[in-house]
Amino acid sequence: MIISDKYWRIARSLYKKRIKQSSFGNLDLSDTDLFNLDIGKRGGEFFLGFFSKEGVKLALEKYGLYAELRNRGFNNVITNVDTTDPFKHKILIFNEKKSQANLLMELVLRKSFFKLDLPYANKHNGKCFQCLTIDWLSMQNPKGEFTPRRPRLPGQKYPGLGMSAKVVELLMIVCWRLGLAAIVNIPEHYHNAYLYSKIFYYLNPDIEAQFCALKQTCKNYPLHKISWGIDWGCITDLNSSLPLKWFVSIQIIPLEKELKEIIFSKKYKNYVKNKSKEFRFEFDENKYNRIREEISEDFMEKTI
Repeated sequence: MIISDKYWRIARSLYKKRIKQSSFGNLDLSDTDLFNLDIGKRGGEFFLGFFSKEGVKLALEKYGLYAELRNRGFNNVITNVDTTDPFKHKILIFNEKKSQANLLMELVLRKSFFKLDLPYANKHNGKCFQCLTIDWLSMQNPKGEFTPRRPRLPGQKYPGLGMSAKVVELLMIVCWRLGLAAIVNIPEHYHNAYLYSKIFYYLNPDIEAQFCALKQTCKNYPLHKISWGIDWGCITDLNSSLPLKWFVSIQIIPLEKELKEIIFSKKYKNYVKNKSKEFRFEFDENKYNRIREEISEDFMEKTI
């Protein structure tokens, strides 16, 4: 995924433009004041130890996220930036009032490390990279309704907002500001991994190969059917003859040069291509249809 020219222009201009924030009193504040205050003394007050809460809200406005929400009919949003946990920081956006029924977005982030441990020789094996980990990302439209064209997916209480790509692009800007090597995501369901796989790659090429084989097996089925099918044990791992257990592993967007060279290398791609031939899956559509007929939409919602 490439950050748009528009976002780069905004990111760079925020360093230069001087702005006012009424919550600080009658003071002119530069972008440095908003985004890079004295974190040594007061780090707990700043998002990811770097961004002021006012700066976070300013960025969401400047990058057009609030405008996107207004276009979807949410004209009076409330943003809560929560830094009370020293390790995991949250952004919550509500429509009109702070309540679960009005929650539009919940984002939980933390800075962390991962160690490179490829199953083949690489000079960077054993090296640790600092990253931005998405512990939770939920974007939902509480006014929306599920339809046959947009059915409920596992984990969904309401339909999505269709803004995840914009949020990921903003997180890439955050990594650029903080000098982080990658964005890390740990998909809980197949549909999450599938949608993210347009820009994320499993760090472990064995998992990437398994996922590619699964996608190939399921390419002719709707996304919701495969995602629920895995949850309901309708996909068999033919190597073990057992229902497929969803593999929980980290996906990354490589941002640092070394990581990009690894993930986009012929060696990684060829390894994934060859390894994927070892995995075999089968989708039991009859079993899926039997289970789907037996359960209600309310039951599916309660499985969240």
